[in-house]
Amino acid sequence: MKKFYVVALIISTILFSLWFTGKNDAHKVAEPIKPQVKHSASVADLSPVKVIPIDVPTAKKTQSKKQIAFNEDLTKAAQQVVMQYESALKFPPYSQPLSPLDEDRLKPNQFYPVSSPIDESGDALTLSLKQYRFVYPEEITIKISAQGLGKVVVELANTDTKEVLNTHTGNARDGEAIITFEEDEDYPRSLQVFVEGDVAGKKVPVVAQIQYMPPSATLTGFETAYAQNENMILPANIVVVKSGLYRVRANLYSGDTPLAHLVSKERLTKGSQTLNLKAHWSVLPQGITDMRLSDFVIERMSPSPGERNSFGNSEISHFDINDFSYDSLQQLPYQANAQEKLSLEFLQGLAES
Repeated sequence: MKKFYVVALIISTILFSLWFTGKNDAHKVAEPIKPQVKHSASVADLSPVKVIPIDVPTAKKTQSKKQIAFNEDLTKAAQQVVMQYESALKFPPYSQPLSPLDEDRLKPNQFYPVSSPIDESGDALTLSLKQYRFVYPEEITIKISAQGLGKVVVELANTDTKEVLNTHTGNARDGEAIITFEEDEDYPRSLQVFVEGDVAGKKVPVVAQIQYMPPSATLTGFETAYAQNENMILPANIVVVKSGLYRVRANLYSGDTPLAHLVSKERLTKGSQTLNLKAHWSVLPQGITDMRLSDFVIERMSPSPGERNSFGNSEISHFDINDFSYDSLQQLPYQANAQEKLSLEFLQGLAES
């Protein structure tokens, strides 16, 4: 709205200037030019009178209903973002509350099954894996299922070159076949899984894409959790294969109830390193003593546009936190830093414009 008033003021000033200039020029040309006698006229008298044309700005077109509706939707979307960001700022970015609806955080490496229709009745051949991204030395286990499924042929190929790297054949039992490819350090990063299933004599294909890579670092375990001011500190032991800027993520649970998503970003050098994950008191239920940490993601951030992020693995599936003293935490509200406040002000400006 402020922008609108500024623009309106500028336009009004320009229009007034044009009007004032046009009014003075109009007085100059109002009187008709009298014919001059040829023998008494000087050179100056014979020069034509110049009339300066004035381009009167055309009236601004009113916005269409579609444009108005679009602007309103944009404003509402910006306001919604502001509300979400304000809510997020109640907690530190390294320790955000977690709910069962946050599937992207609860299942950060989820593979969504791929299906291929068999006939018009709706039956399909489905390919499933436990995850999308594999890190050596993990095996690649593939499940193929369909009603009436018989023989299956599975090819593992280089996505970029289409070169077939390995092929396995199996037979389904009760409509399901399990095929496992052993670990291979030489697999390319981008792999294509091609399946051809025999369903009642009909050959049905299905294709999926996955990733396979050597580990950039390995999480070996955690030290005992301890309290430091308003945070519970969880020291993670990591063996770094490739130095760089790392982001380590994990989810904190109480039984099966998700509590918080923890994130730590730090530059690590090659060798044995320690990185601290922190849980702010505000994401912990009052009086809680026993918790569990799992769903680890060890990610080496891309150092340049031409190099993709790489990932590490974990020797442990979870870490149990027992008999933690909740009362030892200082229960101070989180204070947003200068950068976070600046981001909020920027978003609020967008929502108000």
